[in-house]
Amino acid sequence: MPVPAPVDEDDTALLARFVQRDQLALATLYDRYSGAAYGLALQVLRDQSAAQETVHDAFMKLWERPALFDPARAAFSTFLLTIVRNAAISRLRGVRFTQSLEDEEGQPLPFADERVNLPERAEEQAQSSRIVAALATLKPVQRETVERAFYRGESREEIAEAMAVPVGTVKSRLKYALDRLRGLLESEGDEL
Repeated sequence: MPVPAPVDEDDTALLARFVQRDQLALATLYDRYSGAAYGLALQVLRDQSAAQETVHDAFMKLWERPALFDPARAAFSTFLLTIVRNAAISRLRGVRFTQSLEDEEGQPLPFADERVNLPERAEEQAQSSRIVAALATLKPVQRETVERAFYRGESREEIAEAMAVPVGTVKSRLKYALDRLRGLLESEGDEL
């Protein structure tokens, strides 16, 4: 039966166990890096389902071929994020257009890219600006806690360790910050 990974086990020890096909090492690496990998894939693909599949595929590729990773060339996080980024870009390249590029007279057609919805994109950017403004109203420690949780994908335990506070403090800061952000954004017609 595999031995659970210590909370503070570094990537080198985890990867040594990972190469030996230790599923707990895989689970720990996934917990540690899937948030950042998903964020990157989502930024490239702009589709939650495709981003989730891309992260899953990247971890499966590594599970099937652990020798792909060379610690002498890069840190594991860098290596994984490179795989995710390349997979996301490849997925975008795989999109095929079935629409004719010319009209009946052979002239090029101006056609909209279905992946780009300008009104929707403008609304997303406006909402993003409102969220950034709302974040700016938080106390610095609350803002950092929210950013670590939602932008970096860190767990409460990771945030507590990085900020040198108890996990309960992280939970309280997140609850207060999210309640405040929800109140600010709902007053502007947004939802959090």
